[in-house]
Order: sequence, then structure tokens, then C-alpha cells
Amino acid sequence: MSGDANLSIVEPGGLRFWSRYRRWVDIAEWILVAALLAVFAGRGFLPAWRTLNTDFPNYYLAASLYHRGVPLDRVYEWIWFQRQKDYAGIEQPLVGFVPNPPMCILPVLPLSRLSPLAAKRAWLILNLGFLLLAFGLLHRVTKLAWRRAALVCLLCIIPLRANFLFGQYYVLILLLICAAYYSSCLNHRFTSGLLLSVAACLKIFPALFLILFIWRRDWRSAAGLILGTAALTAISIAMFGSEVHRILLIEVLPRALRGELVGPYELQWNSFTSLWHHLLLFEPEMNPSPLLNSPMLYALIQAITNVGLLFGFLWATGDDCVKSRKPLEWAALVPLSLLLSSMPGSYHYCVLVFTGVVGISELLKLEDKRWALLFILLFSIACAPVPGRVGKLFLPRLAGTLGLYALLLRTVSSGKRFRIGRRWLATAALASVVLMTSNLNSLKNRSEDFRRRLSNISIGYSASNPVAIEGRVVFTEMMNEKYAATDLQDNRAQPMPFFSGDVLSVGGSQRGAVGYFESVTRQSSIMQLPLAAANPIPDYVAQGEQPKLSSDGRWLAFIREQDGRTSAWLSQAQSPTTAQLIVNGVPNIMDISVTSEGDLIAAAGTVSDAHLIMVRRTTGVIEPLNGIAGPVRYPAISPDGKRLAFSRRQWGSWHLVVRELTTGIEQQLTHAACNATLPSWADSLTLLYATDCGRGLGLSALARVDVRD
Repeated sequence: MSGDANLSIVEPGGLRFWSRYRRWVDIAEWILVAALLAVFAGRGFLPAWRTLNTDFPNYYLAASLYHRGVPLDRVYEWIWFQRQKDYAGIEQPLVGFVPNPPMCILPVLPLSRLSPLAAKRAWLILNLGFLLLAFGLLHRVTKLAWRRAALVCLLCIIPLRANFLFGQYYVLILLLICAAYYSSCLNHRFTSGLLLSVAACLKIFPALFLILFIWRRDWRSAAGLILGTAALTAISIAMFGSEVHRILLIEVLPRALRGELVGPYELQWNSFTSLWHHLLLFEPEMNPSPLLNSPMLYALIQAITNVGLLFGFLWATGDDCVKSRKPLEWAALVPLSLLLSSMPGSYHYCVLVFTGVVGISELLKLEDKRWALLFILLFSIACAPVPGRVGKLFLPRLAGTLGLYALLLRTVSSGKRFRIGRRWLATAALASVVLMTSNLNSLKNRSEDFRRRLSNISIGYSASNPVAIEGRVVFTEMMNEKYAATDLQDNRAQPMPFFSGDVLSVGGSQRGAVGYFESVTRQSSIMQLPLAAANPIPDYVAQGEQPKLSSDGRWLAFIREQDGRTSAWLSQAQSPTTAQLIVNGVPNIMDISVTSEGDLIAAAGTVSDAHLIMVRRTTGVIEPLNGIAGPVRYPAISPDGKRLAFSRRQWGSWHLVVRELTTGIEQQLTHAACNATLPSWADSLTLLYATDCGRGLGLSALARVDVRD
């Protein structure tokens, strides 16, 4: 009795203490929610509302071009896309559409009639709606309290801030994943697959859910994902054309999957791909001091990493598990997709909101609540702001996401004996060998042009359009704020601050001291600049782009563009205002070179299957250059007229080729799985060109090669 009496005395006090404790916890959680919401509004939404920023202008510009009827075939070319941005008057320093699928144009297409900033504001309002809808769906499927669901969501503060600030798509992707999971919980599995197909057509990584569906023999979901993707791809091709999709498939996706986009060695990406690039692959300008320069070791470790991550998921969710745990499997697949991504930005991690809410809801059902606390800690690490130096040292997003993934797999496989059979090991080993072989093939000859580089001349993201003009090399350079002209003389690079707009191409001759520059604002203007003058002043020559000068300095050729269709023009350099129309839109001209006789050699046709033609100055007759297998672009005739340099695409990469015009003998000068483009002749035996080998797609350095090597 005394024990019961004591219990009756203690129990009410304990209940009051517990009630008071819970009340203070609730208050603290609401305060934290309010604080995070204020940070998001002040540091994310309001700055996004006031400024355009990247990346929204990339989507908006592509949608605007489509709305105006401009073909999107060249949308993945950095310089062409920048030129269209200038024509449209969009106040954003740099733009680029790599590596987005064309379907990314569709969500902002209805907004393309608005001004850029008004379109972004409309997109921000839509994103708030997307986030609230995703939040509501997660609450319905998890039954997690509104307060705690909001807290988990707002702990993902940095990804959400970046998504809104840059006008990205990942809140929409989050909504589609949440809606697909909600449909799956209601047993609408085909609809679930269809929703994920929309996400996969916008950003490719949600297609990984197909692995889960096949592994779980969920054929209706798999059918929805496959058929939806096929239908949306067909719609995309019908709307935007087959050419842009062909370029995406052949040229862009292989480099994107290898992590060769913007800054492949930057640890800020927090990916295994960038980490192994940084530690194991040498590049003269971007990564001159790796821990160990070993392409073989890179290929092996990269293969083992990807196979290990994927097979860990397959093993943990195998059929011999105690039971199927759909919430945890879906929650684990999202961080897996981020870990397998080659270059995930901070905004990619918005999709972790799904993992956070679903994962914590499931872990709170366990008796041991310490796993839920560990999960929240790892989730916070993956999403929290980290100072630059600390971030590069510890890679918190990568570490936190990997920890989340491991914790979820451990929970999924609880009750399962840790035994990996021989079949698992054999299959994993075979997959690693296949992937390693693929990696090695992509790395073959990657250092071929490193010794040819014009070393340490570029201070921007990319250098291209090199032209030798009387003992100097003039080229264009992608800087932080614009594309600028740069003069390289005596191994010293000097910016040329003579032009107000972007300088997107250069023309000139070794025999003269005059350069011709394409300066772009709302139109492309060819400007003439006497480089030998003490204080040179650019003079307007004509409206046009891509100026090319014959080797003797007599003939000036250029291109004019109207709504995506191009025409070629020719004039005498001494009287450039009297330009003569040579080709009037048919065939479509992309690149030109001009001979000493004033004849044009041009790359014409479609972007994916361009061919070379000769246009005679005296007769205007267009002749195909027979015997030159395509696709080929970027022609450049040698000063002596005996050789023609150009780039030919093979297996998705553009290789530099020199052809003897009299004999037809060809010499291929580059062989790596990357691009060598925009050749020009320094003299009759030496070529300058732009190369993105070991760098990001289209973000090139300059190189010089003797054709006798």
C-alpha cells in the first residue's frame, strides 16, 4: 500500500512536469520554425524577388526563343546562347543552357511573354504554391504534426534559398516526387510512375526510381514511368525539334554524366565525381596539383563508388528482407540519386525535404528514438550553411547525405542477416569492371593537348576564338561579367577594354595589325581596331557576327542572323561598308572561312550533321566539298591555301583534322573524348584552337599545334 500511495503522490507531479516540458518543447519548435521562415524570407525570397540572377534567365531565354520561332538547335553552344541573350536585352551577365533537357523550357513557356523579372516573380509565386502543396501531401502521408513537418522542411534552408534565389526547378521536382509517393500509397501506381516521368524529363535523376520499381516488381509504376517518359519525349521532340535532342543525347549527356561541366574539380559540388576528379586527375589550369595523377585509379574508384552505392540499396531492399518498407525505400532512393549525381548544386537538395519528412516519420515509430535524433543531425548537416574553407575540407553535404543514406539502409534492412553471397559479389565485380572500362575509354588521350596549351593565359571561365594577328594572339574570354577580348603578346595577357558589350568572336590576319571584333549589345556589330596604335579606338564596320579575314588581309567575310536563319556577306577589307550578300539563308550557315581569292568555305546544314560547302565569289555558285565526311564544322583555310583545318564529330566529340586539298590526305590531330574546335592558322604549319579536354563542356582553353607533329 505504501508503494501505491507513493506512486499516487509522485505521478501527478510527474505528469505536470511532463506536460510542462512538452509545452516548452512545442513553443521552442514554433520559435525555430518562425526563425527559419524569417531567414528564408529575408535571405531567399525577397532577394530573389528583386533580382534576376542565374539560372532562371537560362530557361526564360530558351522559352523566349521558342516563342519567337527561333530554332533551338544551337541552344547548347555557349557563345550562340550568349548572343541571343544580348539580342533579347536580358540583364544577366552570363547564360548557358548546358546540360538542361529541352523539356525544361516547357514550365516557363507561358511566362515568356512577360519581361524577365516579371516572369521570375510569377515563377517564384508558383514555387511557393509548389512548396505548400508538397508540404500538404507529406503531412497527409506521414501524419507528422504540422509543426514538425514544417520544421524538417525549413531545416533544408540553404537548398530552398538557392532554389528561389536562382529560380530553379527543384521545388517542382520535390512536389512531383511527393505526389508520386502519395499516389503510390493510394495504390494508383501507374499514376505514380507518370508523375515521376514528368520529373525525369525535367531533371534526369528521378528516372532512378525505375530501379526501385523493377526491383520490387512494381510493373504498373514502371510502365507509368516508361510510357510517360516516352510520351513526354515525343511531345518535346514535336515542339522543340529533333536536332536539339540529338545534340543533347550525343554531345551533352555523356559529358554531364562524367561530371565534365562547370568546374569539374571544384569540391563545392560535394559529389564523389568532383572529389575523385580533384584528387586523381591533373589539368594544367584548373587542377595543377592533384593528390595523385592517375586516370587508372580514378576509373577504378569511380566505378567502385557508384556500384557500391547502388548495390548497397539493392542488397538492403532485397526480397529476403523481413518485410517491404516502402516509405524508407522511397526515402533512401532520393539521397542515392544525389550521391550518384556528378555535379549536384545546393538547390538539388530541395528534394531531401521528402526524405527528411518521410524518414523522420518512420524513425519516430522505432523504440530507440536516438536514431531519429541522428537522422535530424545528418539531415541538418546535409542542408546547413558551411563556410567555404570548412566546406571544402569536410564536404558536409556529401558527408551528411551519405550518412542519411546509410542510416536509412540500415533501418530498411533491420532484421536481415548480414551475408553477401557469391552472386552478389560476382555481379558487383562485373558491373565495376564494365563501368571502369567505360571510364577508361572516356579518359583515353585526355592529356594529349596539355603540352600544347598556351599556359596560364586565361583568367576567366573559358578562352576561345584564337586568332594570330602580327605576332600576337587575340582571343575572346568568358569573364565574370561579360565576354571580353584579350591580347596575348610576349606571354602576357592583356584585357582589351575598348568594347562596351560582349565580344563573342574575332577576325584578323598575321599580315596585318588590324583586328575585327564582334561586339554585341542588342545587335552584333563588327568593329575594326588598329592594334598597333598607342590608343586604339574601335570603328564601326558593319552589322554582323563572326568576322573572318583572308590571310592576305584583303577580304572580310561575316554572318548576319535573323530569327535563327543566317546569311553570309563578303566585302573588301579596305571598303567594308560595301558588303555583298553571298548566301541568303539557304543553306543555313554556321561557320565560315574566306580564301585569298574571296571564296567562302562554310559549314552549312543542320547542327547535328553539318557539311562543308564552297561559295565562289565571282559566280555565287555553291559547291559541296566532296570527299570530306561529316559531320564537320569550323573550317579554316591555311595562308598558303594548301590545307583546310576543320573539326569533325566522332562518337560525340569534335576532333581537329587537317586536310591536304590537292591530295585529299587527312591528318587527325586530336583523339580524346572532348572537343577541339575553332581552329585558326598562326602560319602555314601551325594551328591555334580551343580545347575543352579535361575541362567543362564548351569551357575551353587555348592550344597550339604544329601540323607536322
